[in-house]
Parts: sequence; structure tokens; C-alpha cells
Amino acid sequence: MAMADPDEIDLFGMLPDDLVVTILSFLPTPVAARTSVLCRRFRHLWEASPSLTLTTESGSDFAVNFYNMADRLIFERDPSHPHPLLSLHIQLPNYSKLTDYYIHHLLMKARSFHPRHLTIEGSHSLVCLLVFIFSIDSLESLSLPTGIGPYRCLFPPHLPISCHRLRTLSLGFFRVDSASATRLVSELCSLEDLYLEIYARDKTLTLSSQSIRKLKLIIGASDSDSKFHTLALSLPSLEALHFETRGASFGQCHMIHGQIPLLKTAVVSLDEAYAEDVTAVAALLNFISHAGELSLRLKEERFLVPGPILFEPGKYVPNFPNLKRLDVSLCFHDHNLDSVIMMLHNCPALESLKLVHKIPKFTDWAQGRKRKDWRSELPRNADGNRRYASFTNLHSWKNKKEFMKFLDKKCTFVRRTQNGDLYCQLR
Repeated sequence: MAMADPDEIDLFGMLPDDLVVTILSFLPTPVAARTSVLCRRFRHLWEASPSLTLTTESGSDFAVNFYNMADRLIFERDPSHPHPLLSLHIQLPNYSKLTDYYIHHLLMKARSFHPRHLTIEGSHSLVCLLVFIFSIDSLESLSLPTGIGPYRCLFPPHLPISCHRLRTLSLGFFRVDSASATRLVSELCSLEDLYLEIYARDKTLTLSSQSIRKLKLIIGASDSDSKFHTLALSLPSLEALHFETRGASFGQCHMIHGQIPLLKTAVVSLDEAYAEDVTAVAALLNFISHAGELSLRLKEERFLVPGPILFEPGKYVPNFPNLKRLDVSLCFHDHNLDSVIMMLHNCPALESLKLVHKIPKFTDWAQGRKRKDWRSELPRNADGNRRYASFTNLHSWKNKKEFMKFLDKKCTFVRRTQNGDLYCQLR
């Protein structure tokens, strides 16, 4: 067995405690805790980490483990320690036996360390704690549970808010109503990044903010007797938009308006697209037509006769003057391919194009439909299939030439009026 070199210097052991604690803060807390067995010096260093994760494991004693970890890291923490509590991540298990009083007491103690980042995961009911959470004025980012179901909680409509330093907010309560979302966004004057999941049960959703730069808006399934008519976004600083529907038809939205002049990137993902949604989808594309990058993901339901879901025949098609990159994923049957090519004629700055054929799901209503009506009409690619088409570096004449061939094969439906406006006339 080789002996250790007596002249070898322990560089890591020479590091000051403050630097070691900073290094440990990049590790998950359960991993950092294992360093306590290395030597006496490391026995308590991990407890001073500015980034903490409180988690539990499944089993009969998970609550005891959580209590012990919280006591060491939060309740016994020295407030005069030079390392402030910058980040606190709490992972609550499903069907947690932890009481609301204990979680409230834990957050109250954590607030004394002026945390900047707070993340809470799990299915624990947090309604009674929201007033306290939104009163932590030191927070710069806040993430609350997602996907906890409509039976869990309804976001309080008159929630007092004092965390005006908040820049990033992820709010996944499934029953956040439109009125609460409107007030919440308007009162957070420093908010820049927003993830919001809306329970669409109101007629109008209005989001107005001067500071938001990035928005991910998810509209969940609404009640059968509710309608979602108007979407108004007044976000003059917005640069990136992700709009998504889950289990809800977007066709109920009759009006989309607002101001997003600085929009650079847009992602549109519709979970269930129907032929009657075409008016709302076209209005949304017109609203974001000045974006430089656009990704469309439309899952079309297959129990109806195929029809256009991007633009209506004979209707005005918006120009996309700044669009350089376009990714489209949908069922490229005859009508949809015509609509996409019609759109491409109004993209003079396009540099990259990717088309992916997405086969809709068959349902009981689709029995007897002809599968050939839903087959891909994309041109056969180099792999010998019609599932996708890709064009890159369109500024190159060689690639541009191949791209123009693709357009010429399907351009018989295009017609122009005397003033030059482009319209679609399906074959």
C-alpha cells in the first residue's frame, strides 16, 4: 500500500470556513450533511449553508426526520452568522402529517433570516399560509406548488401583498381566478418573470405590468358553464411569451388585444385544437406577429372532419416581418399545410423552418373516418418519409432555392388583391 506523500499540501483544508460553506451551498442539503463525518471541522459547517433544502422521505418516520432537519437548520440557526439565508426549498410529501401551524412557525423563523428565494413543493394545503408568505418583504423569487388540483384551494381574492422586491413568481394553484391574477400582477411592481396557471372560469383575463419580461401563461380546463371571452395583455416590457392551454378549448376566446411591442420569442401550445378554434388562433398569431422566433404546437382532435385551424379561408393573413425562426408541430393534412405555406409567404426574414407532423389521437367519435384524410401532406424528405421537413440557413441561395420549390408545390391557393394583401383560397 502506497504511503501518502508527507510533503503533499492539503489545499482544501487550507480554505477558510466561509469559502467552504459557500462551496457546500451548491450541494443538495442531504448531500452536504454527509460532509459532517469527514472531520471535526466539517461537523457543523454544512448547517451554515445559505442554500437549504428541507425534504422528507416516504415512511412512518418521515415527519420526525423533517422536524429534526428543520430544528438544526432553521430553529437553531444563529441569526448573527455571516452567511444569510439566501434560498429555502421545502419539499412536502403527499398526504403530509405536518400541521399548518408547524409550517407557519417554520416560515416565520425563516423570515427572520431575510430569505431571498423561497420554493415550496408538494400537495400540502397552503391557503392559510399565503397571507404570511406574501408578507415576506425580502423575497426576490417565489415558487408555490403546481398541479395540486381544483379540489385543493382557491387563491384568496383579497390577499394583502408586501413583497414588492419579488422579481420571479411561479404560481401553480389550479384555481387562481382571473380577478386575483389581475390584481396580483398589478401590485408586484418589480416582477420580471411570471409563471401563472389560471383556472379559466371568468369571462376576461387582464394582465398589466410595466416590468414583466418573461411570461408563461397556462389556462386550465374551465367549468362546463363558463366561458373565456377576452385575453388582454398590456406588457410593454415583455420579451418572451409562452401561452398554453390544458384540456380547454381556446375557441371561446373572442378577443385578444394589448401591447407587447418588444416581444422576441413566442411559444403557443394548444392541448385540444378544434376547427372552430381557427378564429381565436388566427387572432393570437396576429397579436404576436412581430416576434422573431415562433413555436406552434397544436394537438388537433381527430373526431371531426379535418379543417384549417390556423387561418380561415378568405381571411386576411398577418405579416411576420421579424420572424427568423419558425417551428410548427401539428397534423399536416391538406388544410393545415396550405395555411402554413400561406403564412410562409408573409415571412420575408425567415432563416430557419421546422415542420413536424403530429398525428391526432383517435377517439370513439372518429370511428368510420378515413385515415387518409389525416395523413401528412408534407413533401417527402431525405429519409423517405413525410413526418417532418426542415430548412436551415435560408439566407443561402442553395437552401433558399429548395425552400422555394417547397412553396411552389403548394402555392396554387394563394391570391392577392389589388392593394397587395395576401389571402387564402383553399383548393
